[in-house]
Amino acid sequence: MNFFQRHNTIYFNTSLTLALGLLSFTLISLLLVFHFILSPMANRAADDLGGLMHILSKSWFSLADNKKAAFQLHLREQHHLFITEEDIPITDIVVSYPFIPRLEKALHHHTGQSISIKQGVDGELCFWVVIPQAEQQVKIGFLHSRLGPHPSKAIAGILTAGCLLILITTLLLVRRITQPITTLSKAVNLLSSGKLTTQVPETGAKELVMLARSFNQMTREITQLISNRSILFGGISHDLRTPITRMQIALELIEDCNDSSLISGMRNDLNEMESLIKQALELIKGMDKHHAINVKINNVIDEIVSNYQRQGHIIHWKNQECDSCIIEVNALRRVLCNLLDNAFRYSEQKPVKLSCKKAKNKLIIKLLDQGSGIPADKLEAVLQPFYRLDNSRNKKIGGSGLGLAIVQQLCDIHHWKIKLLPIEQGGLEVRLEIPVITNYCKDNTSNSND
Repeated sequence: MNFFQRHNTIYFNTSLTLALGLLSFTLISLLLVFHFILSPMANRAADDLGGLMHILSKSWFSLADNKKAAFQLHLREQHHLFITEEDIPITDIVVSYPFIPRLEKALHHHTGQSISIKQGVDGELCFWVVIPQAEQQVKIGFLHSRLGPHPSKAIAGILTAGCLLILITTLLLVRRITQPITTLSKAVNLLSSGKLTTQVPETGAKELVMLARSFNQMTREITQLISNRSILFGGISHDLRTPITRMQIALELIEDCNDSSLISGMRNDLNEMESLIKQALELIKGMDKHHAINVKINNVIDEIVSNYQRQGHIIHWKNQECDSCIIEVNALRRVLCNLLDNAFRYSEQKPVKLSCKKAKNKLIIKLLDQGSGIPADKLEAVLQPFYRLDNSRNKKIGGSGLGLAIVQQLCDIHHWKIKLLPIEQGGLEVRLEIPVITNYCKDNTSNSND
């Protein structure tokens, strides 16, 4: 495993990418600064110094001997230059200095001669320029500290400072980006280990807040899912144990007497278990979403109402024009049937009012029963699986506590809204709000009665 495979992390990859990008920017900036600023400045300084040396070489031989000492002192103090006719031990320059070739080029430009710059042998590092004048030579020297701009030092300084700033900025910025991800990763590990109450702080940038909020919502949904599963198994176990016990007693008794009432009771118990299992499976399968089609809502409700009326139930159905919309018909049928079953069961088969109307961009379906109603503090609880106001699970009333839970689950899946509202005169109003989708394809119209 190579270095990059061992360090294949978001922190490392982001740091490397950011550092390389900033370093490339710094290098390009240095090249531009050198080409357009430092190099022209160095050329200008070399040209000025070369011109000054040419003028000094001409002026030197025109001076009287008694003034040359004062002239040398003036150059040394004011311009840090040395001028003399004497022989001085010099040698070729060993180390490369970027300014020297520029100065040699400037001297060639001003004197018209090819002049090589040498360096002194003794003492402090000093450079000497030998300029021929007529049949004589004048030597003009300057110390190393007198050199013009130092582009190499400028580049090295900028590059060093840039690298340090890049390193510090990259580490701080990448740490700030990856720290929330690390926190989220730890939270995921805690969640996978069974700590379902794990939450992450919803702070930071907008995207990170949205991510943390989604994770927390997912955690709550998983917790609710596991809780529902426990309730589901507990409820099924409780509700199945009673009819099974009755059947076992009946089987023991039927061996002694051929009683038709016992057989009928056993058949009812089997039907009760079958109904319970069917509703439990509906709750489990409620997550399945089917293809939505364009239908006329009135036609769907008319069909449901007719089925209940044939069974002897009374439904006051206000057949208003609800128009057509795209909807998952099976889900709508299941929701309405569960609501009607619940209304008739708890209102002792009294008439039920049903209406549908279109308001702005949604359909509102209302169902009003004449039952005993639901206490205000229980309106949310009855939508949970296996929750029943009758804790004794009275067989006379029936039901398993799954009907409204299935309704709530289907509404959540299809983004519908279900509201339970108490009626002052007694009873319950159930309001179902369905968003209207009308931009459907004409090809779906043929399936409106499916």
